[in-house]
Amino acid sequence: MRYLIQWWFVIYFTFLLTNASSAQTIIQALPRWMVSLHGDVMIPRKPIKQFLDGDQGGYRIEAQYRLQYNKPFMAGLYFSEAGLSRYVLEYTEMHPDGDLDIKEKANTRRLEGGLAIGFYPEVNWLFQPYLQGRIGMAWFVSASVLMDQNSGDFIDRYQELSTWVNAYGLDVGIHIVPNIWYIRGDVRVGVVANPSVKFLSLNDEKVGTVQYPIDAFDEHVSSGRWLKISIGVTYLF
Repeated sequence: MRYLIQWWFVIYFTFLLTNASSAQTIIQALPRWMVSLHGDVMIPRKPIKQFLDGDQGGYRIEAQYRLQYNKPFMAGLYFSEAGLSRYVLEYTEMHPDGDLDIKEKANTRRLEGGLAIGFYPEVNWLFQPYLQGRIGMAWFVSASVLMDQNSGDFIDRYQELSTWVNAYGLDVGIHIVPNIWYIRGDVRVGVVANPSVKFLSLNDEKVGTVQYPIDAFDEHVSSGRWLKISIGVTYLF
C-alpha cells in the first residue's frame, strides 16, 4: 500500500509538471532585442521640489540588445520626455484686418536620452525582476506656442530658454509574463536625477497677473531629483 501511494504521488506530480510546461512556450534561447514603451509619473524631491507644482507626467521609449548570446545582460538607447510647468492664456490681439483670438501656451519640458544597461535574469516564468541603470543628457527647454483659438491653427513658437546637463537614473522593475511570452507587462520604480541646471518654472503667485504666459515663469538654478513610477509594455524579439 505504501508503494502504491508513493507511485500515485509520482504520477500526479509528473502530470502537473507536464501540463505546466505544455502551457508555456519552451524557449531554447533568449531573444536578442527588446523594446519598451512606458508612461512615467515623476515625483519631484528636494531641492527641485520647491520650484515645481505637483507631480509630472511623461513617457519613455527604449530599445536594447542582448550583449552576449543567451545571457541576461542587455544595453541600448532610451529617450524620455516629461512636462515640468505649463500655463495657458487666451486673449485677443487687435489687427487692422481683423482681430485675432490667440491661445498662447508657455511650458517647460525635460527631455532625456542616452545609454541604458540592464540585468534581466529570467528567474521566474511569471514574474521576472530586473535592474536597469541609465546615463545620458537632459534637455530643459521652455517655449511659448501661439495657436488660433477659432481654427486651432499653429501661428508661431518662441524658444525662451534651452539648457543641457548630464543625467542618470536607476530602476528596479518586474516583467509580468502572460501566455504570450514575448509580450510583457512592465512595472518599475526608480530615480531620475541631474546636477544643477538653469530652467524656468511657473510661479503660481503670478497666475492671472501677466499679459503673456511666459511672464509668469521664474528662472531657477537647481539640481533635479525625482522618484519615478513607470507602467508599460515590453516586447522581445
